[in-house]
Parts: sequence; structure tokens; C-alpha cells
Amino acid sequence: MSGALSLARAAGAPAIRLRGLRKRFGAKRALAGIDLAIEGAQLVGVVGPDGAGKTTLLRALAGLLEVEAEAASVLGHDLRGDVRELKRAVGYVPQVFALNRDLSVIENLRFTARLHRIPRAAFEARAAELLERSALAPFADRPAGALSGGMKQKLAIANALLPDPALLVLDECTAGVDVLARAEILEILDERRAHALVVLATSYVDEAAHCDRLVYLESGRLVATGTPDALREHAAIELYRAWSAAPREAARAARALPWVAAVR
Repeated sequence: MSGALSLARAAGAPAIRLRGLRKRFGAKRALAGIDLAIEGAQLVGVVGPDGAGKTTLLRALAGLLEVEAEAASVLGHDLRGDVRELKRAVGYVPQVFALNRDLSVIENLRFTARLHRIPRAAFEARAAELLERSALAPFADRPAGALSGGMKQKLAIANALLPDPALLVLDECTAGVDVLARAEILEILDERRAHALVVLATSYVDEAAHCDRLVYLESGRLVATGTPDALREHAAIELYRAWSAAPREAARAARALPWVAAVR
């Protein structure tokens, strides 16, 4: 089932509907009662300082965590129940490359196609399209472990898009990649948000400004949500970029300042 069709069937109901979403890891409270509704095809950015709960929220949306909530549904699937169908409907890209490094680019895609029971002819056409769009076609036979950081992330995104998911969830997928690869990844997400829901955790200001909507988390709580312009207008947050000959020492000193929320 295509992402466009899945969203169309859910018309009138939010693709993501959370009320009081909570998650603990032992004594640590990772999510502290998130209320959120998202509908339609768009690019949603999840932002906030380190430890805000971004990764936990994204993993919950992908059906990868057991959670508690008054209500919690994604694409019509209750997060508190059986989420096997949800996992098949969501494309998830973690920050750390998780595909098989020993398999080639095309072998990784072929493995995912078998998991989703994609017919061979459909797979060949879809894989060719994704590899071309990701500029990975010349490297189809290269082991995934031999790819650059940016190419690994593009492969991970192509792999997540292979089954044409209704929801694409990406956890800081551009962190640490080169400028060209980051631009190529954002172009892919731009195309995707035209007909499917994309949720992206990011620590880059320019990426956040590129989103249709932002969700700002802090200490496991949803602090604000809205368009980038609306949040920029009302937020009491100032961003600074600095250069130092001793970046680690400078970052450590900046984090110690009481008015600094995050240093990246």
C-alpha cells in the first residue's frame, strides 16, 4: 500500500494522535505526558536540547517502544497494543547506521524487499528509482560498510522508502554528514513531504526552518508546537554560532553557563 493511499484512507483523523504519552527507562522519565496531533502530508521537525526526549518520541511513533498514554495512535494503530502492522507501515531511519555493512547496497535493499514481500518486478523498478534519486546507482554493488557517512545515510533513507511507507521517521539523519549529502537528503525529504508524512529530529537550525511544523521538546515535555515562523516569533531563545581553537574546552565552558540550554 502506498503512503499516499494510507494517508488518504485516514482522512479526517490525525495520522498521529497522542494524549498523555509517557515513557520511563527505570527511574528516568523520558516522556512526561506528550499531547500532540499531526495530520496530512508535511515535514514535521522535532527539536530540543540533548536529552529532551526526541529519540524516544520518534521510536515510540515507529512502534519500537512500549508506552503508556491516555490515547496514542499512529496511522490508526494503537501504540499500547499490537504494533506489528504499524512497523510495516513506517519507515524508520536511526541516527546510527543500522543496515548490514557486509551486504552491498543493492543486497540490503533486496533483503528489505523480501521482508515486505515486494514482488521482484516492482522491487527492481523501485530500487532503480531510489538509487538514482539518492545518487547511489554507481555504488549498487559496493559493500555498505565501505560507503562514506553521507552515502550510508542516503542508503538508509532509500531502504526506509523502499516499501513506500505512509510515515517516514528520521532521527537526526544528517548529523555528521558532508554539506552536499545533507543537501541531497533534504531534497529527498522535500519530495516525500508532498504526499506523505515525514517526521525529522534535527539539531540544525536551517533544517528546522525548512519544516512545515516544529515540535519543541524539553525534559520529556512538549513545550511548543507550530510553524517555524510562529515559534521564532514567540520563543525566548537566542542562537549563537562561535568558533574556537579549542572547541571541546569552549563547549564545556559554555555548557556550564546557567543561561545556555544546549551546545552543539
